[in-house]
Amino acid sequence: MKFQSDFKAHQKFLKITKSIEKKLATLDSEVALEFADWFDRKANYLKQTTQKSSYCPQPDDLSKGDVVWVEFGINVGTELSDHHKKGHYAVVWAIDLGNVIVIPLSSKPIHGSKLSLDLGVIDELNTETTANAHSYLKLDAIRSICKRRINRMSKKENGKITLNSQIMDQIKQFMLENFI
Repeated sequence: MKFQSDFKAHQKFLKITKSIEKKLATLDSEVALEFADWFDRKANYLKQTTQKSSYCPQPDDLSKGDVVWVEFGINVGTELSDHHKKGHYAVVWAIDLGNVIVIPLSSKPIHGSKLSLDLGVIDELNTETTANAHSYLKLDAIRSICKRRINRMSKKENGKITLNSQIMDQIKQFMLENFI
């Protein structure tokens, strides 16, 4: 039975949304609305998946070593989160069917983390205001995502950036040292 015509399911949904509203009531309005927006986008991903809709515009010829824009969403505690942003850069590590294993990047050093690697300056990721900013690989946040979370990077011809072999070798060595 379709959700829209299932009275019991609709009543339960209303109860759940009231519960969510109560939990968000004491939070800052901006944070609460950001969560509601993420919930709405996540519902859209679910709808697209169940209806087998096409993906949003993807970068051209996605492959290992590409830096892409990923929408991770709002997550729990100290997990990587898109709180106050609409995504993060991430390095594509592997592609399997509709899933992609990515390693997020950060522009902030992660002091005390053994799973953070300074990749140095990746010129293509910097702007006039962030010139010479380093990119830090967040190996602690590696994850498998659906391609639906990946969007083309604006102002990049192929919608992505491709890392050079030297940086990829550096990442591979860092993974070997920390995971094997």
